[in-house]
Amino acid sequence: MATAVQRKASDININLMPSKETSGTVGTATHWALTIGRYLIIVTEIIAIAILILAIKLATDKETLREDIKRLRTAVSQQSDFETDFRLVQQQVNEIKSQRGSHFQNNLAVAEFLKLLPKGMTLETLVFEGAEISFSGEFDDPKQLQTMINAFSRSDKLVGLDISELESPSEKSERFSFSASGIVVQSSFEQEEEEANNVVSQARK
Repeated sequence: MATAVQRKASDININLMPSKETSGTVGTATHWALTIGRYLIIVTEIIAIAILILAIKLATDKETLREDIKRLRTAVSQQSDFETDFRLVQQQVNEIKSQRGSHFQNNLAVAEFLKLLPKGMTLETLVFEGAEISFSGEFDDPKQLQTMINAFSRSDKLVGLDISELESPSEKSERFSFSASGIVVQSSFEQEEEEANNVVSQARK
């Protein structure tokens, strides 16, 4: 009985050592295929991680770019509004300067015109339209009209006197009445204005 048990025990062979690798072409191909497969898996994982990192970076850059575009749009809009306001203010300043210059020249022209009127002649209307002056009035003696004509002929600032209407005394009016026009030489008043501004500037200093 004991001998039978020993025989059965001797028939059982447990080999714990790793089996030898398959030799030949098939074994080598299998080994290289497994090795290449492992490397491919590693490379694929690296690529996937790189793509994920790149996607995160691109998303962050996109959001940053979007914020930068918003800021630039706001800055451009503010600059455009500032330029519009600046142009409007500059235009208003230029208009004020032009009106002041025109008003000043008109004052000079009026002062010059009054110098040409003889004593005793009265004005009814006086209108400045650009470089033209038109006026009407009354006088008692024809000599006064001749005096005004001579004064205009000597002036280099108000020239081209044209008497369009002349009425003799009547039942309605005991005086002569007339309407006339002339030309304002603006360049002469501009020079006078410049000289006046220089005097004011020197006085301020």
